[in-house]
Amino acid sequence: MNHHDNQAAHRLLDANLNRAFEALRTLEDIARFQDQAVSQSKYKILRHQLRDATQGWSHEQLYASRDANQDVGRETKTTSEASRTGGLSEIAEAASQRVQQSLRCLEETSKFVYPSSAAAIESVRYQVYDINAQLLLSQKRDVAFLKQSKLYVLADCQLPLEQFIQRVHEISHAGVDLIQIRDKQLDAQELIHFTQSAIEAVDPKQTRIIVNDRADIVQCTSAFGLHVGQSDLSVAQSRSLIAPSCVVGLSTHDLDQVKHAIDVGADYIGCGPTFASNTKDFSSFAGLPFLREVAAFLQASESTIPAFAIGGIDLANLQSAMETGVQRVAVSKAIWGAERPGAAAEAFRRMLY
Repeated sequence: MNHHDNQAAHRLLDANLNRAFEALRTLEDIARFQDQAVSQSKYKILRHQLRDATQGWSHEQLYASRDANQDVGRETKTTSEASRTGGLSEIAEAASQRVQQSLRCLEETSKFVYPSSAAAIESVRYQVYDINAQLLLSQKRDVAFLKQSKLYVLADCQLPLEQFIQRVHEISHAGVDLIQIRDKQLDAQELIHFTQSAIEAVDPKQTRIIVNDRADIVQCTSAFGLHVGQSDLSVAQSRSLIAPSCVVGLSTHDLDQVKHAIDVGADYIGCGPTFASNTKDFSSFAGLPFLREVAAFLQASESTIPAFAIGGIDLANLQSAMETGVQRVAVSKAIWGAERPGAAAEAFRRMLY
């Protein structure tokens, strides 16, 4: 290898190694601050794998080859590189492309200069493809809507369809953010009909529809997402069955389940049961102490995952629930079963917002 080729190769390796590390760190932090704990951990592991794969390289030659001031590429910028108006989603996509391209350059050039490291870099490159796909798919979900949501209503389908539609319309226009369609008695076709009717009845700027337990119903409608319990499909299994744009929420009953929900990438969590409920029977109650634990943990871990207190919450005990630090609630009878559902929803909103 002549001196000129050696210097040029080290210059290429140095630039792309820095570029790959920078892109991996960017993706890791995006995953971290969007509560994508699994992706965040994988990106961190890949950074260490890349560091180990290149540990035997001559860093003296890499540093000596560096000449940022004379790099002709500094002045060659596209318009898109100067702007990121698409927010974190656009940043994540740019970083994912950058790391993939850099790893390819590193792999090919290392075959020429440090051939023993090429296989390890290739392994990192293939892993990056999968992790990038997972993170970029998560960007398609409207988590921003979830994070501004505070009032969540669970609705059954036991009213005649016309009354059901009227009630959905009423509570949506009264300010309910999320409505979960939860009914164990209807057959699939009826549930599809009720769900799609609810989607069409709400104010789409104010309210989104989520379906409990039934990934097939979400798949057959334009529902916003799916909610699952601890004994239902896992978050990963749910995502494999529904559109990438759909959110997945998970019920939690203790702090370990909250931590697990964050680790597996749930988009929001329900926390309870807080009080005795007429909707669902529980042998024990996590209660207010659990809500305090959740609030303290989320604050300490800097997690922004939306947490909804659930279970027997009404206007009489709402203040007690909110004093735990959990500022979102999911209710059923207190709004859906109220004599004047719209007025009940407005009363909840006045306390929550």
